[in-house]
Amino acid sequence: MDEKDLQNLHIDGTDYATTLPPKYHRRKGWKARDDRQVRAFIPGVIVRVSAKAGGKVRRGDELLVLEAMKMQNPVLALRDGVVRAVAVQPGQIVPKGALLVEFE
Repeated sequence: MDEKDLQNLHIDGTDYATTLPPKYHRRKGWKARDDRQVRAFIPGVIVRVSAKAGGKVRRGDELLVLEAMKMQNPVLALRDGVVRAVAVQPGQIVPKGALLVEFE
């Protein structure tokens, strides 16, 4: 067993040595959300894209529609701004976390 795999815990006056599973070592570190990027919150298929590169949007405007499990989910702008790029097109399958729209 490797030294990095051991974690010592002290609970109610008792010491415990635990091991960290491989999943712990594969995890991604936390990263702050970039509010200039709109990412897919679930995997699905892009049904409609309303946003256009260079277009101005206001908070609450529909950017696109993402279909998952036969439900159409509108993806709305969370801020006012100008669209820098639209990274998807209708009919495209996207995984969770995929970049959809980017603001300037």
